Amino acid sequence: KRLGITCVIDPLSKKLLGVFTDGDLRRALDRGTDLHATQITEVMTTSALTTAPNMLATDALKMMQEHRITVLVVTDAEGLTIGIVHLHDVLPIGVDPLV
Repeated sequence: KRLGITCVIDPLSKKLLGVFTDGDLRRALDRGTDLHATQITEVMTTSALTTAPNMLATDALKMMQEHRITVLVVTDAEGLTIGIVHLHDVLPIGVDPLV
């Protein structure tokens, strides 16, 4: 499954530095950015929203709706990235987006 997101992780601390989304790509292309000569840190989103693995699916969905995003990065107590949750992951399990 293609999600349109790449997590950028610090190689030393293993913590999330940001995400590169299909929206970041579109904005970079709209600005005429030469992607072959640009580091990802220059075009990624550094303020990525994260969630804990124990967050309820309804709360994750509400967060996505409030921020108009489709993906949340899941981090553990130490801030290490352990996964992602996509809107399409929570909708099939019967979470009502209007709750």
